[in-house]
Amino acid sequence: MINEIKKYLSEGKFRITDHAMEEMKDEGFVIQDLVGGVNKGEIIENYPKTYPLPACLINGKTGKERPIHICLSLPPLVKIITVYEPSIDRWKPGFRERR
Repeated sequence: MINEIKKYLSEGKFRITDHAMEEMKDEGFVIQDLVGGVNKGEIIENYPKTYPLPACLINGKTGKERPIHICLSLPPLVKIITVYEPSIDRWKPGFRERR
């Protein structure tokens, strides 16, 4: 699934929700960070029953190696739901598993 998501992002076939744009602005992320995070990322949580679309959480790193979490809906409608820098207070080292 991650390869299909990467393909959609590389082709520009995604949308960013207003919430995700606000989070990106607050966290100091740009679209290149988002795409880089997916390209260097892995799916760490699946949400197959979320409404209105199934989704997942990706743990990745930006081009500058900054940790980033991206929650997005699954293809064929890739919507970036939220983006944030994971906190060591809430995540174990490596940011793959919640505390």
